[in-house]
Amino acid sequence: MNEILSLDKAQMRYGDGTRALDGLSLDFPSASFTALVGPSGCGKSTALRLLAGLLAPTGGNVTMPTRDQIGFVFQDPTLLAWKSAYDNIALPLKIAGHTRADINQRVGYALDLVGLSGRGAALPRELSGGMKMRVSLARALASEPRILLLDEPFAALDELTRLRLDDDLLHIWQQSKCTVVFVTHSISESAYLAERVAVLTNAGQLAHIENISPPATREGFRSASAYHRAMGNIAAALGHDLNHDFGENLSAGRGSAS
Repeated sequence: MNEILSLDKAQMRYGDGTRALDGLSLDFPSASFTALVGPSGCGKSTALRLLAGLLAPTGGNVTMPTRDQIGFVFQDPTLLAWKSAYDNIALPLKIAGHTRADINQRVGYALDLVGLSGRGAALPRELSGGMKMRVSLARALASEPRILLLDEPFAALDELTRLRLDDDLLHIWQQSKCTVVFVTHSISESAYLAERVAVLTNAGQLAHIENISPPATREGFRSASAYHRAMGNIAAALGHDLNHDFGENLSAGRGSAS
């Protein structure tokens, strides 16, 4: 069954009067990959939390499936330090009442999917930053969600680890056929991963939609004209000139709009 996920003129004002979103409308087609990009404080994370049902809008509407169809990955892995990778992944399944056999199957599949097969017994202190994030991703995937929401999950990682995890996330998306909404500050990351990029302004409004249609494997895509054109368009929507403001870092696929 195709889920329905959308924001319809969504508004969000906090108690102190801060306006995080101002009439944002976006639809997320089934099995699509959308990136949300914009400056700090533009409402990207707020939009994600509305889609997850973690916040209620103060105006407009949010259409979403039931919470058990949604997986959420935060920027911090938020692992329990005294529990193994297996137990961290299994915990939400235990709370949901799954049988032991089902939990074993789901956790094993999720660990394999994120490239951590055989590391289920490891404690968080025994894992690198990238591995911890893989465990966090596996925890979200173990429930077999139809929607996967990710809030800057790789932002704190080193560049090489981030590039590897980008490719792993693409593989997971292609395998699971879930709908992905990915929040990032990185122009290059958004253009590499997503089928389309939604650019938000400081006022919490939609400034631009960049439709990319990248190749499935992404092999050689960072050197393709379509990739650099997409980065240029996204940067322009953010009020920047790609070459002048970001220079060689963006040309090498490392830029961000913070």
